[in-house]
This record gives sequence, C-alpha cells and structure tokens, in this order.
Amino acid sequence: MRPMTRRSALVSGAALASTAVLSSCGGSDDDAETLDKIANPDENINPEGMPIVDEQVTITFMSARPTTTAEDWNDVSAVKAAEELTNVHVDFGLVPQDGAAERRNLALTSGDYPEAFYRTGLGTGDIAKYGEQGTFIPLNDLLDEYMPNLTAILDDNPSIREGLTFPDGNIYTLPQIYDPEFLGMRYMFKLWARQDWLDDFGMDAPETLEEYEAYLEEAVGTIDGAIGLADAVNLNDALACFYGSFGVANKGTAAGPVDLDPDTGKVRYFPITDDYRELMEYLHGLYSKGLILDDIFASDRAKFNTYGTDGQLASCATQTPAGFFGEEGESYIPLRPLTRNADDEPVWHAVRSELAGIGQFAMTDRCEHPIELARWMDFWFSEEGARMFFMGVEGESFEDVDGRYELLPEITDGKSIDDGLKPHALYMGGSYPGWATDEWFRGVENTPQSIEGSELVSEYAIDDVWSAFTFTAEESDMLASVGTDLGKYLDESRSAFITGQLPLSEWDTFVTTLEDIGLSDFMEAQQAAFDRRQ
Repeated sequence: MRPMTRRSALVSGAALASTAVLSSCGGSDDDAETLDKIANPDENINPEGMPIVDEQVTITFMSARPTTTAEDWNDVSAVKAAEELTNVHVDFGLVPQDGAAERRNLALTSGDYPEAFYRTGLGTGDIAKYGEQGTFIPLNDLLDEYMPNLTAILDDNPSIREGLTFPDGNIYTLPQIYDPEFLGMRYMFKLWARQDWLDDFGMDAPETLEEYEAYLEEAVGTIDGAIGLADAVNLNDALACFYGSFGVANKGTAAGPVDLDPDTGKVRYFPITDDYRELMEYLHGLYSKGLILDDIFASDRAKFNTYGTDGQLASCATQTPAGFFGEEGESYIPLRPLTRNADDEPVWHAVRSELAGIGQFAMTDRCEHPIELARWMDFWFSEEGARMFFMGVEGESFEDVDGRYELLPEITDGKSIDDGLKPHALYMGGSYPGWATDEWFRGVENTPQSIEGSELVSEYAIDDVWSAFTFTAEESDMLASVGTDLGKYLDESRSAFITGQLPLSEWDTFVTTLEDIGLSDFMEAQQAAFDRRQ
C-alpha cells in the first residue's frame, strides 16, 4: 500500500469534507467511490511526470464532434501523440454536434452517462444542478494537487478562476481560455469599410455615426449592386460593434444583456435603456434607407461570404474580410469606434472575456480514473499540449521557423487551415476546453488583417470585462424559463425594431412586455450573482 504522504493526506481530508457536502446534497455511492479514488491514488498512477500511468487505462467520454474535425479523433496525430506520452486511452464517444445537447441531457436524466462530458456545451444551469446533486465531481482538489499547468494559468488570471467558481465554492468544469494578450480573439469582430471606395468618393475613414451613414449612402447610391452593411449572423456581430458608440454593454459581451449602471453601480438590463433605444433608432434609420442588407435576418455565413467575394459589401462586421472574401477582402480597412458626436471620446465595448466558456468538460461520479483524467486534461493546458491541440505534432504539421511556430506548406496548400489541420489537431469547430494564444492558434483571428483591426480597437477598449455569471441551481431553474423567454422576445423585438415591423413608438409596450415575462426575477438573479463576485 502506498504510504500516506502530505499530498494524499491533503486530498484525503478534502475528500472527506466533500463527501459530507455531497451527502447533504443527495450524492450517490458513486460520489464516495470517486472521491475515495482521489484520496487513495492507485499504485499505477504517477502523480507527476510522464507517463501518467504505468499500465494503460481507458476513460470513456461523450464528445460532441463538429463536422470540421476528423471522423475518428483517435486517428488525429495530436491525440495519438498524447496517448503515447500519457499512456491514457480515451474512448471519445463521438456524437454529432447537432443534437449533442439532447443526447447529453438524455444520458443525464436516464442515469446512463459516461465518465466525462467533453465539448457538449453544458449550460451554467445544468452545471449547478448536477454539481449540487453530486453527478458532477468538484475539481477543486484535483486542480490543486494534479493539474499544475491549469492552476498556474488560474493563478496568473484570477478572473478566470472567479468565473469558473459556482456559488457553493466549487469548480465543476474546465475553461476555454483566450490568452489576455491574444488580441485577435479578445477583439474578434470589428467594423470594416472599403478603402478603395472611400478613395473613389473622396472620403476619409468614417469616425462618427453620421460620417459612416454618409459613406453607406454614397456606396449604395453610386455603385451598381452595392450592399451597405451586413454580417454573417443576423446583425449580431455588427450590433456589438456599435455598443460602445451608444454606451451599452459597458462590461463586454460575455454577460449577455446586462452591464453596470453608471449611475447606481447596480447591474442593469441595458436593452431597456434610452441609449439602447437610440441604437435601435440608428439601425432602423440605416435599414429604412436601404443601407443594411434587406434580408439580413434571413441571411447566413454562405450568403455573406458570397456578397463579400463578389465585391458587393460597402461595410461588414467580421473577424477579417480577407479571411472570408479572399483577394476582394484585402480592400477593407478597420474602423475605429464610431462616436455619436465629433467631439466624443471613442470607446470600444465589444471585448470578449478571457474566460470564453466553462461548459465544455465535466467529470462525472462514474469516473473510474479521476486522477488520471485530471492529469490527462491538464496536459492540454501545458504549452506542449496546447500547441498540439491547435497545431498537431511538430514535424508532421508544423515547424519552428525563427522562433515562431508555422504550419508546414503542405498543410494549407490549396486548402483552408481547418481542412489542412483536420488529421492533426482538434480545435476546429470551437467550443473546447483549452488555452488559445497567438503563439499557436492559426485561425483567421490570428491573420495580419485581423490583428491590424484588433490593435486599432484595443486602443479604445474597456479594461474591466465581465465573464458570464454563475448561478445557484434554484436561480438557474428560473433563468432556464424566464431567461429563455426574455431572450427570445428581445431577439424578435430587436429585428422588428430595426426593420420597422415594430415601430419605436411601441417602446413602452416592449418594456412592459419584458417586465410581464419576468424581468424583475431575472435581474434579481443577475444582481445576486454580481454581488457574490464582489
């Protein structure tokens, strides 16, 4: 039997405490068995270094597979290399990304679930619910004792740890992290205009809302087939680019429709503010003049790319026009944050939290190998593991060129980056637990044009950016119904305001309807979550 060390004593004490908590929450025998495995590591486990285990173990997942990834992840060179290094084999249990949430929920409600859920998009409500029930294992002690790579990142970025921690003090899931200095990810969507058209019109790059509207009017009025403003997702990306101009979403985009009221210091629902109404008025004005794509709320990425490739878009909101429109996209320049008045200070609110997501990995109480799994997951948060996750294996898909990691020419020869990396890396399709930096992420967000735009808006960006709030199971139950209904009505009303189907004279009715749906309960939960963070 392995002797009692300081490490095992610490974990044993923590496990006993956790068992008591889980019992009070209705935890099952599986909880105690898993926690006992954490408290009493098997002789097969190496607590540090590689391999993780002397004799290979297999761990079962349910994993949502984006269509942009390989059909069998165990054939991916990064996964094969990781297995050789760690001696841990993962049965990924791949299911199509479309419908994965339904499969996951069915597994949880039936009790027939795997050792871990991977990339299935767990919402904060389910995390709170199944965490409090004991289905999801708290990872606090595993992080402290067996996950040094991720722990180091959390120590360097306390806001990430804060955003992962639930009201009961536990961390149940692992994060999707954008390095704070990765500008292309933090400032993903920018507003762009065509420099060649500006030159033809004798115009400077617009700096005010009025100048921007004048540019769109000139383009649509003088160039045959020109479209004013468009984006790929129902004007969502463009909307965020105007948040700073109108003083809403002043804590970034991750917290959804809430920000901080500058007058009261309380959380507010900014879609009912006068500033948001003025934003709706401005966008309706553009739409009514034919300066926004007519069917913008029925468009999609394919149509958007076609319009751009055909040279029809005067302006767009995207990561990088050149990344989607090819040579035609090189004509675009990024715009600094637009202001309402010429003497206003520009400010940029479309800033993404460094904690991009929290619901892409959870360990369940069925986990037979919790320490092994924790160490395997931690590998992907090391520099070596993160590089492999995003770029594959050195020599097979990338190489070191004068201190910078570059994809091999054959990876992108006649193919997109995603297609070229499909046999080698796993990040494609997004929604992963992992650590993205500009050192090893090679998507469109890290191309020169994207970085140029990100650097421009970063000069005007807010400093204090919220990650999404976490809630108790009780709060989450309410938000699952009320929050969903509010969001649906807000989306419908926004598109109706912009297109004119709902006149802005009906604004008071819009606000009253939100209140009738349950806005006060929604905001009570948001304020409670904010207060806990303070």
